[in-house]
Amino acid sequence: MERTRHPILLWRRGSLRRQLLLLLVPALAAMMAIDTWLTYGTLRDAANTAYDRSLYGSVRTIDNAIGMAGESVQLTLPDAAMEMFETAAQTHVFYRVSLERAGKIETVTGYDDLPLPEGELANNQPRFYDADYRGDAVRIAALARPVYRPDAHMRVIIQVAETAEPRTALIGSVWRSALARDLLLILLSAGILVGGVTWVLRPLGRVRDDVEARSPDDLTPLAFDRVPAEVRPLVDAVNLHVSRSAALAQAQAQFIADAAHQLRTPLAILKTQAEFAQRQLGAGTANPEASRKAASEAVGGIVTQLEQASRLTNQLLALARVRQHHDEPAAPATDAVDIIDAVAVAEQVALDYLPLARGKQQDFGWEPVAGLKLPVRADAALLREALANLVHNAIQYSPRGSRITLSAARADQTACLVVEDDGPGIPAEEREKVFARFYRRVGHAEPGSGLGLAISREMAARFGGTVELGEGMQGQGVRAVLRLPVGE
Repeated sequence: MERTRHPILLWRRGSLRRQLLLLLVPALAAMMAIDTWLTYGTLRDAANTAYDRSLYGSVRTIDNAIGMAGESVQLTLPDAAMEMFETAAQTHVFYRVSLERAGKIETVTGYDDLPLPEGELANNQPRFYDADYRGDAVRIAALARPVYRPDAHMRVIIQVAETAEPRTALIGSVWRSALARDLLLILLSAGILVGGVTWVLRPLGRVRDDVEARSPDDLTPLAFDRVPAEVRPLVDAVNLHVSRSAALAQAQAQFIADAAHQLRTPLAILKTQAEFAQRQLGAGTANPEASRKAASEAVGGIVTQLEQASRLTNQLLALARVRQHHDEPAAPATDAVDIIDAVAVAEQVALDYLPLARGKQQDFGWEPVAGLKLPVRADAALLREALANLVHNAIQYSPRGSRITLSAARADQTACLVVEDDGPGIPAEEREKVFARFYRRVGHAEPGSGLGLAISREMAARFGGTVELGEGMQGQGVRAVLRLPVGE
């Protein structure tokens, strides 16, 4: 049973723009929230510092107005100092002057219930603290100083308090402005992100339009015009896939063309021979022995043509199989193909073609080397087909009584499979031409399609190898060498 997905997951799925917004906008909002919190702390500290400085100024004003008359404290505040206590309706200011003597504190003037700070007050060091007084939150500044008389052991404690509404209102007003600013920045940033992402992704839209506008048989690579660097690997991958599809389509078209071209003649000959055999069998009884003989020869020709058509079909299929993987890297560069023993493949090819050589009364031999192993990274079936084509050509184009030898050897890091005969040979100027598809030497009467050597070379190249032709035994015939890199 399919699990129900969250609506947000369903909404963002399939859209890179939505995914980017869901990732960036919350991150931006979190950053703005942290910035707002830090701004609030900085603003609170700045406001407290400013208001505390004002409170401390009031404390110093009162301190300067204090005098001593014997054992008594006299306070004479100037008119300017009294004006600071005439505050707005939402603000209340309280003060208290106390005398600390012998551990006891007595109020000299002011509000005698104004709370003192916790702990001992150090001399001449102002203390700022918060408290609740008469139902209001207040901020208090306190200062203690000793009475400078030789025989006095007293301290004067001065306290000035102010309700917290003014600073709280100031902090709240500025913080709300900062919060509104941050919210506006988030909205503007989100709009910029939407516009920026939309603008950046426009090349993808052009790529999409290019692909949608193409005809089914248009396999040209996509253009890189103004495509972002981050998207180019995707375009490269699409172009690689397109090139592979184009190569596959070309190989299929070539196979169809080759098959149509090469099978047309054998099929026409088969039809002609079959019609001739049919006419001979139904030609009456005037000369029945001659009619049966002619029909038998026609049927024999049909069998021969079927054998040739069968081999041609197999060769065409093998060639198409190699071309299908023509653009892939060679097998030795990867681990996609197993390591096989080329000697074992050569032995099997020798056993398979021994009856064909005997049928032409040829001396076909396999020359094994004791203990020789040739590990190569290749497909066993393709390697067998490549070597079989070389052996089949040697048998087919060598006359009766010829000598054909199949051998294997190792030269450094190269495995060599050699097919050598003493037949008519191939002139040096034609040894490269015979590797072309459907190439037939002038003057050859032996049947064939001209595909065998082409297939062998392409199959060898598939696994990083080569096929070369040279002179055969004692300067006579052909020496065909299939070389493959040894795989460890």
